[in-house]
Amino acid sequence: MKLESHFKFTKQQRNGIFLLLILIVAFQGIYAFISFSPEEISVNSKEIQRFQAEIDSLKTVEIEKRKPKHFPFNPNFITDYKGYTLGMSTEEIDRLLQFRKQDQWINSVKQFQQVTQVSDSLLASMSPYFKFPRLGNAC
Repeated sequence: MKLESHFKFTKQQRNGIFLLLILIVAFQGIYAFISFSPEEISVNSKEIQRFQAEIDSLKTVEIEKRKPKHFPFNPNFITDYKGYTLGMSTEEIDRLLQFRKQDQWINSVKQFQQVTQVSDSLLASMSPYFKFPRLGNAC
């Protein structure tokens, strides 16, 4: 059995392939060595700084929007999630929950710190949002 080569071309086909290869190499050379970009790009640094300042201000506004908003709350009813968002550790949250299981109530910021043993800095950041129930009858 005689196998025929797939690469038998006529003289005209060989000349066409050779011309195609020359054109490909020529265009690659032109593309590699000739710059098609404009010579000089005008840059107005003041305008760029103004745009960058606007972008930065928009980023800070977006960051502020995404921060969790804190509303006044009763610290007696802090859940695990609420404690986590406030920055409390799991031990501090567990101390509060254990205190509440004894059917006791927190009535002041000082008592909250004694029960949970939170740091002064954390207490200062979240105590403005504490809302304790009023004691006694409101007549």
